[in-house]
This record gives sequence, C-alpha cells and structure tokens, in this order.
Amino acid sequence: MRRAVYSPRFDRLVYLHERATPEFWEALWEAEGMAPPPTSRDHVVTVTRRHLAPGAKLLEGGCGRGNKVKALMDAGYVAIGVDFASRTVAQAKISYPDVDVRQGDVRALPFPDQFFDGYWSIGVIEHFWGGYDAILAEAARVLRTGGFLFLTAPWLSPFRQHRARVRSYESQDFETEPEAFYQFALGRPEVGRALVRHGFRLLRWRGLASEVSMQEDMPRLQAQVKWLLGSRGSVFKRVLRKLVARAADPYCGHSFLAIAQRTVSDGGAHVG
Repeated sequence: MRRAVYSPRFDRLVYLHERATPEFWEALWEAEGMAPPPTSRDHVVTVTRRHLAPGAKLLEGGCGRGNKVKALMDAGYVAIGVDFASRTVAQAKISYPDVDVRQGDVRALPFPDQFFDGYWSIGVIEHFWGGYDAILAEAARVLRTGGFLFLTAPWLSPFRQHRARVRSYESQDFETEPEAFYQFALGRPEVGRALVRHGFRLLRWRGLASEVSMQEDMPRLQAQVKWLLGSRGSVFKRVLRKLVARAADPYCGHSFLAIAQRTVSDGGAHVG
C-alpha cells in the first residue's frame, strides 16, 4: 500500500511504496497480464488527433507493454515505443509483432535530432528522484520545431495543496532518496517552468482521474466514494460519475495532462 508524505522542501507529495525499477515494472505487468486491447477511442489517440494528423511520427517514452503504441499505429500514425524493462519489451514484441518497441533510456534516446512530430510520456517523469530535466531535454532534442509533447504525471492539485497546508499529510523532508521511494506528485508551476527551460510552450493543462484522488485523499467521504465508484450501477449512476469527474478533475485530479509545443530549434536545456 503506497503512502503519501508531503515534502515542504520539494513542495511535492512523495509516495512511498517500492522503487520503480525495471524489475518492479516487469513483475507488476507480468502479474497483470495482457494490457487492455488498443482501440480508436483510446485517450492517447483522441488527444493526438486534435494536434497531429495520421502519418505523423510519434514516440512513446516509457511505453510499458506497448498497447498505446499499438493504438496509435492502428490509428494511422508512425509510432515507436521505448522502455527500459527488457522482459516487458520482449513481451510487447510478442503481443504486437507489427509494432516497433525498443529497449532504451528516455534520458538518452537512440534517435536523431528533430526526428518526431509528437512525444507521449505517460506516468514516467515522477519516478526519478534526481529530477526529470534529462527526460525533457531528450524530448526537446528529438522533437521537431512545432512538435508536440503530451506529458502526464501525478499532480499536486489544488485540493492536495490545501491538504498539505492544513497538515492532513504527514510532513517530512528527505536528505537522500528513501529506500521506499516510488513517485512524486508534481505541481503545475514547477512543471511549467521546466517545460519553458527546455524550449516548450505550455498550451494546455488538464486534471485527470479525480476518482483516484477521491479514493486516496478523502477519507471522510469513503462511504460515498465507494458507492459512486464501486460498481457500474444504473444509467443514473454512470451519468453521475461522469458529471462528478468532470467537475472534480480541475480541482482534485490525481494526475495531469500537459500539452506543450516545441518552440525553438536547437536541442538541449534552455535555462531561463
């Protein structure tokens, strides 16, 4: 069971659970089995279509089991996936023989400058205790000028910021990386500044998955949350769930989607 601790020094939530090593992900994904089948209604596909036409070249950095890469390819994109977990990459090649999935490091990508039109990073940057500048620098390098970065990670949302202010989380600063470090929840100002440093212009910020935050961060409402999320229920309940999520995502989304555009042509970090 993961535990959230607020770090005043970082102004982040620090989730303690288990280090997100290649071995961790391989064990997790092997236990979960086959990934959900790709569909044309996948969120990754619908978001990409708003910014890039089919035929565009896309990279997913940290692609896991490869199902998002497959969904993009089936939607007409030239899609490549990279992941650091060797057994997972091998399984993805078996699951989707027609998909280009490679083992690699998102901090040192095996592609030339300005090679891609779009780059998806889904739940990756938050797992690096030493920061994610190297990941954004490589994303900037391999994206063409005008290309799009689609970035998701856990969010230090306005609701979580409020909980931190009223000391609803355990508060602790860490001199070194704790053995049980799993991930951070990151704030919008911090991520926005990092994007600018690396030559991106933030176009859109959107909260996602408020149902996760409701389950984890609202202990006094667990009976109501369990009723709302516990089963599919009636048509009324399904409609209510959608309305609640739409209202709650901007305030207490568990994660965020940041869409940014590459605005300068030279690679590497831009300090400013």
